Amino acid sequence: MKYKALIFLLLLFPVIGCYAYQIEGVVRISDQWQPKIYLASIQSPENLFVASPEFMINEATIYPDGHFELKGNDLPDDPRFYRLYLVRNSLFALEFSADSTRNFMHLLLTNSSELKLNAGDQKLLFDDVRVEGSPENESLVAFEKAYFQKRHSLTLINTVAKRDFQSQSMNRSIREFVTNSSDAIVGLFALYHIEDRETDFLRNGSFYFDFQERLKAQYPQAMYTAAYDDLLNNLVGYRDLVCEIPRITKPWRSWIIGAEALIIVLLAIWVYRLKSQGSGKNEVDYFGLLTEKERTIWEALAAGKTNKEIAADLFIELSTVKTHINNLYKRLGVSNRKEAIVLYNRQK
Repeated sequence: MKYKALIFLLLLFPVIGCYAYQIEGVVRISDQWQPKIYLASIQSPENLFVASPEFMINEATIYPDGHFELKGNDLPDDPRFYRLYLVRNSLFALEFSADSTRNFMHLLLTNSSELKLNAGDQKLLFDDVRVEGSPENESLVAFEKAYFQKRHSLTLINTVAKRDFQSQSMNRSIREFVTNSSDAIVGLFALYHIEDRETDFLRNGSFYFDFQERLKAQYPQAMYTAAYDDLLNNLVGYRDLVCEIPRITKPWRSWIIGAEALIIVLLAIWVYRLKSQGSGKNEVDYFGLLTEKERTIWEALAAGKTNKEIAADLFIELSTVKTHINNLYKRLGVSNRKEAIVLYNRQK
């Protein structure tokens, strides 16, 4: 009986001591980073770009040689997205950065995942990390690395038109990756990196519907499948609002169009009245503000005559001409001869 109990305990011990998922490897960090690596759960694909300590589910120490090991037995059995990330020593708040060195990376895990991460020889953090143990994660990590490289190149473009062309090209490459991805969840990860999905959906709606069928075929009960259904419903709602969709006639569409037309008409009337009022206020009889002699001198200035020529024509002293000119400047609200001539030509 004692031997049977001993054998039972020996068999039970490995079960108690084992871990279901395990992520180990090496990451290179500098002194400005905490020697800790964190694992965060992403409940919705929309949270791929949300930084919050509330998502953290595990952490491990990074030893001086860069080695770490994360393990546990509390992940769901269906594949979901998780984030590995690091935190700066100088920050009290969680912050993700991909500008110079990327302090985060994403993985696709289940409760039985066993992955190994190998750091590159040159770059720090997650910029050159390779994943072993899962073809899906190898594809996901390769996509994420290429995406941020292209995203960084976009920031170096200094013209709006070229940046827009490059952004469309990047979206096109993402769609190609999604289409060629054998695992729909990996494709879903890439799809959520498409910039301005509303506009992209208007141009490539069939792509989004085809992917929905793939996702439902591979993961009919997955939480992310329901999340994508919600995304697609929102995109369809946006399309219905801005486009005329065949076989879809909603009562409020004509109301919105009618209201917009009425608003445009009212705005046009309002702008016209403002211009009319403004033009009425700006109509000033500048000739009536001047004496007969000043009007004559203003005409002579507009004709391009000099002060000496004006004095000779009017048989008056040169100093008198200058006095008249200074007076008409004040009456006209100008400060020099050029402004006086421009105003004269405008009054003709």
